[in-house]
Amino acid sequence: GYSMVRASHGVRKGAWYFEITVDEMPPDTAARLGWSQPLGNLQAPLGYDKFSYSWRSKKGTKFHQSIGKHYSSGYGQGDVLGFYINLPEDTETAKSLPDTYKDKALIKFKSYLYFEEKDFVDKAEKSLKQTPHSEIIFYKNGVNQGVAYKDIFEGVYFPAISLYKSCTVSINFGPCFKYPPKDLTYHPVSN
Repeated sequence: GYSMVRASHGVRKGAWYFEITVDEMPPDTAARLGWSQPLGNLQAPLGYDKFSYSWRSKKGTKFHQSIGKHYSSGYGQGDVLGFYINLPEDTETAKSLPDTYKDKALIKFKSYLYFEEKDFVDKAEKSLKQTPHSEIIFYKNGVNQGVAYKDIFEGVYFPAISLYKSCTVSINFGPCFKYPPKDLTYHPVSN
């Protein structure tokens, strides 16, 4: 089944963009690609919960909170997909500093050191609030597919992918894109 992986760096304010190329997508495979907050469930497909937003290869369905809605035509092998997010500058998240790990317990596990981090998903879900003027837009081979999501939940967002079975993708965080959007201004996620 699906599981999710997130990029190591996220965005909290401003307009950002990255691309994904679908390298291989055999007939019985699928992908959900998009954006996730840190509390997005890694053991589920992207778009499963309140913390992530995705665009699925099959039928171009968009997913958020496990609810699929028609969005665009699907995508497949050879397609270059663009992922744009715009987060307002005047939110609490935008004004706050990134989390620090210096005050967390250090744990040694199998010769590696980790900082202990507790997920309070239930508490975080209840405190989520929509962010006016925020939006997510997807692109297919340079063509804007329209606004997929408006007024998304406030938070830090990371590029994220979920793959089903043996499909493969390549992610380009920039700054050089195959199809840079000409209708919007943005920063490449690589910044």
